[in-house]
Amino acid sequence: MDLLIKLCTMVGDLAFAVLAPLPPSVQLVVISGVTGVLMLLIWRYTSNQKAIAHVRNQIAANLLAARLFKDSVRVSLRSQRRILWQAVRLLGLAIRPTLIMMVPFVLVMAQIGLRFEMRPAVVGEVIRVTATIKKGKAIEPFGCSLQLPEGIRTDANDPCRAEAIRTVDWRLTPGRPGEYRLQFGSGESVVEMPLIVGDTMPRISKLRGGSWLDRLLYSAEPSIPSGSVFESITVHYPARATPIVGFDVHWLITLFVLSIVFALVAKPILKVHI
Repeated sequence: MDLLIKLCTMVGDLAFAVLAPLPPSVQLVVISGVTGVLMLLIWRYTSNQKAIAHVRNQIAANLLAARLFKDSVRVSLRSQRRILWQAVRLLGLAIRPTLIMMVPFVLVMAQIGLRFEMRPAVVGEVIRVTATIKKGKAIEPFGCSLQLPEGIRTDANDPCRAEAIRTVDWRLTPGRPGEYRLQFGSGESVVEMPLIVGDTMPRISKLRGGSWLDRLLYSAEPSIPSGSVFESITVHYPARATPIVGFDVHWLITLFVLSIVFALVAKPILKVHI
């Protein structure tokens, strides 16, 4: 998993380095266009294009028959039955390419989410950080140890321990912009987690550790060493707003809708049957 995350992050960093001069909303439009065309090409080469074209021709023929012979109940019912069957066949032909497309789409989505899902903390803003302790490990003393770099302060009443759910929380307040390394634990079991402060648009990992799916979607950090008391560490960054033509639309909705639009526009050009 660490190797996959590292490779995807390297590709994502390269792609966003190229797009860096563009405004965030334009970056999202460009990425949606590339994603839509990429998914269309994957569909073309992983689906049975001849079978899909044949099924669509059969549906069109039966629709035409139903309209031409609408006065004949027998012909209309037969045409509708055939249309329903061809629709089921079309759905079956779509299963394999859809499953194959999901893999690169999720990887692309994860890399976009690292830039568009969350924004960095700002100076003076309180950011909550949560460390989850592994089952069977004691919270005290290492689970409550947090070494703060200069420029970050914590609330005087922290940490807040929740024994029932094995979590320890801190409320951190940055004093100046920058990328800080928070150190949890002590001795050889120290686990680091970045805290990013500023008004830029960097890659943000809100999580280190956790399940493989959470790591794939929300983190570019390496896994936590197996000997550590920590199961996961989460920095609760605020959500980022990405205005599109004056409206704050979630980036995932924008990506999904625009990628479909670009795919439909490119479909006749690339001669793809969907």
